[in-house]
Amino acid sequence: MNEYYLLTFESTHAAISTEKLLKPAEVTIMPVPRFISASCGISVRIRPDMKDKAEALFTEGSKLTPDDYAYYHVVRNNGEGEVTCDKLDHIRR
Repeated sequence: MNEYYLLTFESTHAAISTEKLLKPAEVTIMPVPRFISASCGISVRIRPDMKDKAEALFTEGSKLTPDDYAYYHVVRNNGEGEVTCDKLDHIRR
């Protein structure tokens, strides 16, 4: 099983600036998966063990509004190829 959290964005600038902001939480940048549609095509992937740290960094340092991004919890069952993708509430401020 592969689990992660994903932030998608309305602009490439928002994606790149968020990736830089969340670097201490060891995030990675990746294309938006096909099962999620997003405007800019770039997303920031967050490991489950770094979720709280990433959310704290985002809350403290990001100027994005909930209209600028979407937040997902993704679980892949690699053995069967199933993907569960739940859209979460925005990161609380």
